Order: sequence, then structure tokens, then C-alpha cells
Amino acid sequence: MFNIWLLWLFIGQTSGIAYNLPKFCANATWNPTAITFANSTIISANPHGLFVDTNNTVYVADTANNRVLIWFNGSATPTSIISDGLYSPYGLFITDNRDIYVDNGNTSNRVDKWAFNANSSVPAMYNCGPCYSLFIDINNMLYCSMYYSNKVIAKSLNTHLNIWNTVAGTGTAAATPSTLYKPCGIFVDNNLNLYVADTLNNRIQKFASGQLNGTTVPTGTITLNSPTGINLDFDGYLFIVDQYNFRVIGSGPYGYRCIAACSGTYGSSSSQLYHPYSLSFDSYGNMFVSDILNNRIQKFFLVTNGCSGTTSMTTMSSVTSVNSTQSVPLSTSTYGTSSTTVSSSTSLSYNLPKFSAYATWSSNGVTLFNATTVGTSPYGLFVNTNNTLYVCEYSKNMIQVWLENSTIPIRNISGGLSSPYAMFVTVNGDVYVDNGNSNSQVDKWAVNTTTGVSVMIVKAACYGLFVDIYNNIYCSQYAYHQVVTKSLNSSSNMWIIAAGTDCQGSTSNTLYNPRGIFVDTNLNLYVADYNNNRIQLFLSNQLNAVTVAGSGASSTISLSGPSGVVLDADGYLFITDSSNNRIIGSGPNGFRCLVGCSQVAGSASNQLNNPLTLSFDSHGNIFITDGSNYRIQKFLKTSNIYSTNINQPSFCPSTTWYTDGITFANSSTVGTNVYGVFVSINNTVYVANLQTNKVILWFEGSTNPDKILSGSLSIPFDLFVTPLGDIYVDNGYSYGRVDKFPFNSNISTSVMSVPNVCAGIFVDISNTLYCAASNSHQVVKKWLNDTVLTSTIVAGNGTPGSTATTLYYPYGIFVDAKLNLYVADTVNERIQMFPLGQLTGITLAGAGASGTVTLNNPNGIALDGNGYLFIADTNNNRIIGQGPYGFRCLFGCTTISGSTSNQLYYPTTLRFDSYGNLYVADKGNSRVQKFILASNSCSLSYNQPTFCYNALWSSSAVTFASSSTIGTLPYGIFIDGINTVYVPNRVSNTILSWPQWSNISTSNSYSNLNNPYSLFMSMTGDIYTDNGYLYGRVDKYVFNTSNRVTVMNVNGSCYGLFIDINNNLYCSLKNLHQVVTLLLNNSTTIPTIAAGNGSAGSLSNMLNSPQGIYVDSNLNLYIADCANNRIQFVQTGQLNGVTLVGNGSSANITLNYPTGIVLDANGYLFIVDSYNHRIVASSSTGFRCIVGCSGGGSSASQLSFPQSMAFDSYGNIYVTDRNNSRVQQFALQTNNCSKLFLYNGTLRSCVVDN
Repeated sequence: MFNIWLLWLFIGQTSGIAYNLPKFCANATWNPTAITFANSTIISANPHGLFVDTNNTVYVADTANNRVLIWFNGSATPTSIISDGLYSPYGLFITDNRDIYVDNGNTSNRVDKWAFNANSSVPAMYNCGPCYSLFIDINNMLYCSMYYSNKVIAKSLNTHLNIWNTVAGTGTAAATPSTLYKPCGIFVDNNLNLYVADTLNNRIQKFASGQLNGTTVPTGTITLNSPTGINLDFDGYLFIVDQYNFRVIGSGPYGYRCIAACSGTYGSSSSQLYHPYSLSFDSYGNMFVSDILNNRIQKFFLVTNGCSGTTSMTTMSSVTSVNSTQSVPLSTSTYGTSSTTVSSSTSLSYNLPKFSAYATWSSNGVTLFNATTVGTSPYGLFVNTNNTLYVCEYSKNMIQVWLENSTIPIRNISGGLSSPYAMFVTVNGDVYVDNGNSNSQVDKWAVNTTTGVSVMIVKAACYGLFVDIYNNIYCSQYAYHQVVTKSLNSSSNMWIIAAGTDCQGSTSNTLYNPRGIFVDTNLNLYVADYNNNRIQLFLSNQLNAVTVAGSGASSTISLSGPSGVVLDADGYLFITDSSNNRIIGSGPNGFRCLVGCSQVAGSASNQLNNPLTLSFDSHGNIFITDGSNYRIQKFLKTSNIYSTNINQPSFCPSTTWYTDGITFANSSTVGTNVYGVFVSINNTVYVANLQTNKVILWFEGSTNPDKILSGSLSIPFDLFVTPLGDIYVDNGYSYGRVDKFPFNSNISTSVMSVPNVCAGIFVDISNTLYCAASNSHQVVKKWLNDTVLTSTIVAGNGTPGSTATTLYYPYGIFVDAKLNLYVADTVNERIQMFPLGQLTGITLAGAGASGTVTLNNPNGIALDGNGYLFIADTNNNRIIGQGPYGFRCLFGCTTISGSTSNQLYYPTTLRFDSYGNLYVADKGNSRVQKFILASNSCSLSYNQPTFCYNALWSSSAVTFASSSTIGTLPYGIFIDGINTVYVPNRVSNTILSWPQWSNISTSNSYSNLNNPYSLFMSMTGDIYTDNGYLYGRVDKYVFNTSNRVTVMNVNGSCYGLFIDINNNLYCSLKNLHQVVTLLLNNSTTIPTIAAGNGSAGSLSNMLNSPQGIYVDSNLNLYIADCANNRIQFVQTGQLNGVTLVGNGSSANITLNYPTGIVLDANGYLFIVDSYNHRIVASSSTGFRCIVGCSGGGSSASQLSFPQSMAFDSYGNIYVTDRNNSRVQQFALQTNNCSKLFLYNGTLRSCVVDN
């Protein structure tokens, strides 16, 4: 008989599950005296979860010690422990592949999965609070009984989505068929029926598969008292831990009976239990019980299981079959694109306007409807693509509908609604309405119908509704801190969670009173997380969000109670920032305020009071439910196509200007002590005349004023002109205001009250006017779209100081496209930058910004298109410019005041025209100077001027550097695009450099540099230096550092170095009679041959002592082939050269040991003809001598064995005069091109000034 019932036990175990389902006879009994399997020395206190798998491995949730203990079959002590990251685990479950699922909800709000033999866990499900019991059914659904939430939830483990459903209970503690009260143990049978130990209702509830109404399992004469654990046997009979009766009861064909600890009293003897919690069977039918208050695990042995009568064996197929009518688990309902039966819709019912980065809206809203029409509780608002407006009014329990521009509703949706908060309208005109407040549902009002139909059951009001392109509807459950969703293609009213965990929180997977929602066409969900003051983005099918605005998203914007969120066509966010009483928008330049920007609650047309929701019409106008003002406001979009309000040319690192300024206007026109100058985007020049109190205008190309504006000005300092042509002029000296001359108007009006003189005026791209109120030591602003004259402080606190929050006589100001404010803080001798919305400045240049530049009372400031600073360094009488290589002087670089064309005297304001020419108010000289852009090449690190065929240089040179500085026998020279001169000193093994206009050099020492012949600078400012003499290499020194990297290995000195536009480095090896090359950053330092076969010779594939080299933009190589007395041209990809000039050519000049070569912008050659002691050049008329044409010597007009040459950006020539041990500078004197040509038979003359 024993063999028979043991066989039944094994037959009774279903394959594919990890727990035991013994088959018990009606008279099965257990030894009333248990053995203690584990006591408090092992499990400490209060063990809860207990599981015995089919291998008879025992698992215990050691709640007090934050771990799970594991005993392999037959072991008396734990053989394994898992604990990492657990806190007070309650429930646990083991799968047939021995993965362990453990409750970790007490602090982490999740269930963790420990894969078999893994050393760490991964989250398996996020939930709100601990799971007092866990179960995984045969369809791989994970169930969690949420004791504190009075429900059971479930999710599929077949997907990585953390989407779970409520499968039992409503979240409210009650004793109805659909509710639970502190549920604990759960069990799911093979027919997917769910059994719940409904603890404080003192009952066991059975929920048939897919049903939310449970039935109470009758227990006959047995009365339960707080049941906590439940198991089934093979035949479906129940075994219950009856906690507060301190016993275990079981059922069978004859009903319920007590099977363990049946004395009716608690105790600690082997036959007693004290608040038992859970039970589990091993494969033999022995019963394990977690005995909480005795701090032990008890094992009751099965002693009798004999069945009388004939027993027919049941086959495995019959005992494991699943009810063919079972419901599909909820998590398989369509969500997003997971459904194969749902197609997406490309049509949208809502508007997605496309805005420029600088779009603006009227600051004064139009009231469409007030409380008379929409009542005192308007909330939800929707505008469809036909511009039909829908408004929810929850105190009236209705939806009102208006056609575009109509004031009479065409439809009222009411009847059966209870305080509707939100609605959504689909493409076909169906209206989905929140009806969750009292009726716990979302209703659908089909187009042209008069009644609604429930389409979704919810737990509370939906503060936001949305229908995505796959016909999934979303509801934000404010009261339950989650967003739920369901497919409208399913007839089921059930939903799944799309965001949040049913409990408030601020982590990435939780929400706190969510309101507005938006789902883009990629099914990404945006949530206005109201009480977390943030906008959360849940990527499609993800339950961990990214904060995209507000708290936790640095460098965005501060939010307070955001209620609504929508997107535009480019995916930029627009937010109702409710508690800040404003509307926020984002764009490529970040976030900015659009409407209600004072943040003061009010009922004026430019104010909001608790705005709730927003929607766009097809024109881009904004509609807002202004909650506490009981009205619907419409803010019209105003046109603003400009990306900037001022000329901001983009300059290259090597950009230069001619240093001799042209006097654009003198004192006879602009008066004395001229201060304010402005150049509009159409290159009209405006000057404020302090003497005559007028504004003078010159249209582009004019040399005399075209217009003069008077108005009621008094000592106007500065002015600003918008792209629309409106002129804003300082009028603060006598009148304390800024005046506006509208485009083409001679009449000015006041637009802003200011404390005193505005030494700087600026209008940003959001149409905000700024004034540098210098005497008040602050910068103030106001938005020009409203009618208020008062201003607000944006920088400085009104007290002079040098802290980050104070200013001391601020003058020039500039606001970039991201609305950051730049201030010339004059007496503090610094440039301050105030990020948008910040009152604490950052020092960018001058005092307090080490490594920048020393300033002396800077007055003016401008930014170029790359965000680099240009500063009028007033008391240093110069203009400073910035670029990737740092700061440099552009004009007036002697710092000595003067009135010549290359001098300035207290320059104040500076402005660019659209071509990059610079206009400067030269205050001390009472004139406006114009500095012409000379070069702006971004592809070359060196200078390549354009010369006329008859260009002339001074015959007498200036000695730029002598032997005392550069040592003896100088070879290489390089001049970068900003006219910094570099010369290697072969005696001291240093690199010398001179900034533009400076005659004082800086000596740069580098370790292990020996006898450098040549050097070259890249576009990024890195210096490449010959170091082949002793070390056989070319070294790179990273910009502004002494960090050395060997980039090429060579066999000897490089007498010439060059880097082409494709980043190939060339080296001329004089002693090896060849030129070698390699591609930089190509993981090798071994070059290949570019020219010469390594043997001295004069054949086309040979060289003899090559030195100077040059590579043009077509990658053709030019070589000064010294000992062959020729210039060789090697076409890209070829090894055979062509002689351009010298021996073997037909050129009209003879060379004698040429050592250097450069090209101008037209491709004409300039050659250092060393042994002829001269520089020769080619042009359209052939070759000619241009420098050193009287023979060798040491006079100012002579050279002695010159070695190399370079141009600065102005066309001046610098020559290393080797045997005179000096660097000579030959100034460009004439570069006027006069050409005669025939046009239609007429002889004409064309003069080109360069």
C-alpha cells in the first residue's frame, strides 16, 4: 500500500512546474509532532515566505535578515544564501529552471529575479509596496499579493515590459466579491483560477480565470481567522494556514478538517504554532510551515496516505490539461505595436504646428469664454485639426463644442457624466470623456450620438486622456499616481499600467499625482508629473522614465505643478506650468517662457491664474484653460522668422581685418564723444548723436546720412534696431525711459521705464528689451509684447560690487540666441555672463577669469556666430577678439591712444555688418571707424593672400627679430591665420612666438627637442616640429600644452614640413633626397614616399637636397629642389615631377639653390631663391624679383642666403635671412589691379582695390 500512495505522489506531480502537488488520500494524516527544520539561530525572527521545489530544495525568506536561505535536499544547514540588495523580503517563488523570484518591495518597490547560479539580481516587476506572496502560473504570469494595497497584480514574464494588471481587488479594503482586505497567500491552479487568502476578511476567495469578481470558498464548519497561506494538492483540494487560529487546515472529499497544530491555542511546543504564515509541500507530501512568532520553520511528516478501494491511474495528459475556455491573460492585450492585428493611423486629430526657434506669441490673451459660458471649473481642452474647440466643465458635468471663430456651441455632451476632467477627440469625431470620478469609467460619445458608452473601467478621474495612433487609450490616474492604457480594439474594459507604480514617488518608475499626458507617433509617453514638478518621458514600452524638464533635469527649467504637456511637429515640449502661472516652450535653444512670464497670478489679459491645459490650433495659436480665472484664453502666434536680431557673422580661427580703419563718420555728423552705433541686418548704420539728440541713418552704401530722427530725446547713449526696423533709443538721462521709433516713423513713444541712462540697449529674439542702467549698477528688462512700462532686474542688485551677483557701472550688453546675458562690467574690468533665469554671473574675460585677457574699463561687447566675444577694451584703446585659440588684439594694439587710421581713443560700442566688417564708436576721436574684413578662410591654418600682378612690397625691410632672439642661422618660419609668428631657434632648441603686432616673443621650451629646422601649425592650433636631427622623428605639441606625441618617424631632419587639407603630413628629407608623407591619426608613424627615389639626381622621379615644400588644395606637391636649382611639381598620386621653374623649364628666370616656396590664393609661386639672395614671384605676366633684388648683403634692402618665407594675412612677407641671422619683414605697399580689356569693341579700364 505504501508503494501505491508513494507512486501516486510522483504521478501527481505536473511537469513544467517547480512546486509540489502531492496526491493525498481522504485519510491522509500528518504527524502532529513536528520537527524544527530551522530555528532562530539560523533564520532570526519572523520568517515569512517558504517554498519547497520538486527537488526538495527548501527556500525561506528570512525577512529580518534581508536574505533568502536555501537548503538543498537532505541538508540540515543552509547551503546557499542570496541577499544583495534585498530588504525585508516576504514572498518568494522558484521556477522549474530554478530561477528565484523574491519580493523586494518594502523600499525598492519591485520583485527581483535571481537567475539560477547568478551572483546578482535583476528587476522582474515594479510594484508599489511589498508582495506578501508570489506565484508564477503555467503561462509564465507572475502574481503579487499586495497586502497594503488590498489587491493582487500580475504581469507576463514572457515580455520585458513592466506592464502589470490588477487581477483581484480594487485597491479599496472591503468585503464585496470584487474587493479584498489585506490579502496574503495566493495560488493559481492549472486552469488559471486564482485563490487568495483574504486575510482580514477571514476568507479564501477564488477568482475564475479572467474574472474580477471572486467567490468565497466555503469551509464548512471550519471558521477561519486571518488566513495567510494557501496551497492546493493534485486534486485541487485546499490547504490553508489559519493564522490567528494557530493551525493548518486541509480539505478533501469529506470537507475541511484541522491537520496540524489542532489544539486551538498558540505555543512553542512541537505540536503547536504561533502565528503561522505559509506552507509548502515537499515531493513526499511532508508539510513545511513558517511559524512566525516562534521564529522557526516546522516540518510535519506525512504518516498516513492509504486509499481504500480500487484506484484507477490517471494519465499525465489528463491531469495537466488546461481548461479550453480559459481567458487570455490580460498582459497579452494589445499595447503599442505588440499587436499584430492593430494597424497604425497616420492621421492625427490634434494639431502639431511647426515653429521656428524664435516664434513668439502675443503676451495679451483674448478671452474666448468666461465663467458665464464655461462655468467655474473648466479643465480639459482640445482643439482638433478643423480648429473645433472642445472644453470640459466638471462642475456642469458637460463638454461644450464650438466651431472655429464661433461663440455659440454646436454641441453639448452631457448626461451620465460626473465631473469630467479630460477628453480626447479622434479623427472620426468620436469624443472620449473622463467619467471616472463617480462612475469609474471612460465613455465614448460617437460622432452625432446623444449617449455615451463605457469603453474603459478606471479607478478614479482621468486628469488626462489620449488616444495614440494604434488606437490605445491612455488615462492619467491622478489619485493613484499612474497612467493606465488599453486597446480600443478590444471589447474588454480592462487596462494595463503604462507608467507609475500605483504609489506616489519621485524615482524614475514612479509618479506623484500625474495630470496631462501626450503620446507621440513613436508611442513615447510624456507625463506632466504634477507634484514632482517635472515632465517625465517614458519611451515606448518602458516603465522607467527620463526627466526631460523640471526637477531632476538639469539645464532645463524649474517647474511648479505642471498640469499639461503637448508637443509640436519637431517634438519640442510646451508645458502649462500651473503654479508658476505661465506657459513654457522649448526649442533648439532650450526652454523659455511664452505666456504669463511675470509668474504673478492675475486676471489681466497678460496674466494667468492656475492654467491647466493647453492645445494648439492649426495656425499655431495657443488655447489655455485658465483655471482660477474661469476662462478660456487664446494667445495669437506672432510672426518672428529671424534667428537673430543682430549681425553675428561666423568667423574662422584665422580671420583678420585690415588694421587701418576707414573713418565712416566724423564729428561733423555724429557729434562729439560719440557712443552708440548700430548696424542692422540690412546693413543700415544708425548713430545716436549725443549733442543734437538725434538718430542718424545711413543706408547700405551711403557715405552721407540718408535720414535723421529727432523725437523727444535727451542725450541718447545707445540704440538698437530690430529686423522689423523698429528703433529703440536710450532716453534715460532726463526722462527715465527707453523710446521706440516704429519702422518708417518719425514719432517716438515710451516703451520702458528705466532708472537712468541706458549705456547699453539690446532686444533679444523673444522680443525682450534690455537696458544696462549703468548708474544703478544693474541690467533691467521688459517684454515688448505687453503694455506694461515697468522693468525687472536681470543682473546686478543695484549696489556696486565685484561679487558674482553685483555689477559696477555696466555698459555694453548682448543677449545670445539661448537668452544668456553678457555684460561689460566696466569698473570691475570684466565680462560677465548671466545664464537664462540666473542672477549669478560667470566671469568670461578680464579680472577674475585667469588665462583670458586683461581689460581696462571695457565698454562694448558683441558675439560672433560661433559665440566668441569681441570687446571694446576702452581705456586700453583697443578692440579684443576671441576664437578657438583664445583672445587676441585686433585693432589699436599698441594700447596708445591716437587719431591715426590704426589707432583708437576710448572706443565704446562695436557692431558687425553682415559681411563681417566692424564698426566702432571711437569716442575720444568723435568718429565712427570701419575696419574691413581682410580674410576669413576656415580651411587653412596659414595665410594665402590674393595679389595683383603688379603688387609691390617695400624694398627696405624692418628687422622683425634679430640673432639675440632667434639665434644664428634661422631656417623655418610659420605665420598662422591670426598672424602669430613662429620661428624655431636651433641654438636654444625652443620655439619662439610673437602675437600679432607684438615685438616681444615668447619662448616655448619642449623636452628632447634638438636642432629643429622647420615647423607647421594645424587648424586646431597643434604645433608640428622637426626633431629628426638627433631623434629621427616629427613631434606634435597639442595646442597650448607641452604634451608631446611622436607622429612620424624619419631618417634625418625635415627641412620642410606641411599638412594638407586632408590631414596628410609631409616632410622633406634633404639628405635622403626625398619627400615622405603619412595620414595623421592613422595608427602608424611610418611614412611613405611622396617624391624622390632616395638617390640624388635630376630625373623626373629624383630630387637633390629638397627643402621647402607646399601642397595646394588639389593635393599637388611643390618642392624646392635645391641642388637641382628648380621647383618640381608632383601631381597628386604621382611620383614623377614636372619642372615649373629653374633648370629644365622654359620660365623666364634662373634659380640658384631655391630653399623655400609658397603659393598665393591665385596659385602663383613665391620662391626663396637662396643663393641669389632674393625672393622671386610669378604672376600672369611671368616671374619677377620682388625682394632683395640688389644682391646679397646685410642692409635693410638686402638678404644673405635667405631660407624660408611666410605671409601674414595682410600680404606682408616675413623671411628668415639665414646668414644675417635675422627675420625680415617686407611690408606690402601696393596691391591695386588695373587691367585693360575690350568689351563690345570698346577699350575699358577696370580698377580692383584689394
